[in-house]
Amino acid sequence: MTAAVAAPKISSARLIVCYAAILGTLPYLILKASWVTGGGLGLRDPSLMNSDLVLFANLVTGGMDVVAVILALAFTYSWGRRIPAPLVLFPIWIGTGLLVPIVLDLPGIVAHLTTARLTEMPLENWVWAVVYGGFAWQGILLLTAFVLYARDRWWFVVTGTVKPGTIGVPGVLGIVAALVCATAHSIWALGPGGVATRGQDVVLAVLAVLAAIALATVSRGRFWPRLVLVWTGAGAMAGTGVWGLFSALTMGSMPHAAVLAGQVIGGVLLMTSVLRRLPPVEQTT
Repeated sequence: MTAAVAAPKISSARLIVCYAAILGTLPYLILKASWVTGGGLGLRDPSLMNSDLVLFANLVTGGMDVVAVILALAFTYSWGRRIPAPLVLFPIWIGTGLLVPIVLDLPGIVAHLTTARLTEMPLENWVWAVVYGGFAWQGILLLTAFVLYARDRWWFVVTGTVKPGTIGVPGVLGIVAALVCATAHSIWALGPGGVATRGQDVVLAVLAVLAAIALATVSRGRFWPRLVLVWTGAGAMAGTGVWGLFSALTMGSMPHAAVLAGQVIGGVLLMTSVLRRLPPVEQTT
């Protein structure tokens, strides 16, 4: 008779990170729940939520935070290791692309919230602080949970060396798209707008350039630092590009749509190209 193998014990640190990350989603989820059910929490003008398009946008964005909660649990408990890799990697890749720029631009966001005139906006001032504070909180803790999870499940990425080959035409196109994206955001950063918006453009430009350099030099040195740079830069290109297009659609305006679409495609090309160079492994878990 074979004895049952006990599940590995979850460390207290991982549990703290998991539930702290979930805690960071609650203020945003409470706001969204209020708005989709007709409440006026944090609204100066409740009529803002009367549009079906705005209702749809609130359902989508609230759903994104629900996904964040599920991911935090999956990154912590043993059942998360049994989820097919694409179902884990795709949402956290997009999440990385949306949250990391906010974390890096946090000083600019704080400066904007403390100096800008927000009285003409349809939301109360405290809503902006709660929303962006929650995003920064999630960006740090959810990604920490993911790093711990990835280290256990895909250990060979850290210990292995790059798979022989080239980045191919998709990789070259992804690098070109990243440089075009960086150029566009650099130009926008010099234009009109608040310090937070311009800071976001600077962050995106830098991340795109770093991703392009990392993929171009992927065969040199250690693989995993280049994977991290491509993961983050490509995720920022794709995530913010999709978000920009979604926001433009819900607001009925499509400025820079071609650039945003190009950066989404470029981010996907960068990511798929670097994944082709993952270290080989005899057996994955």
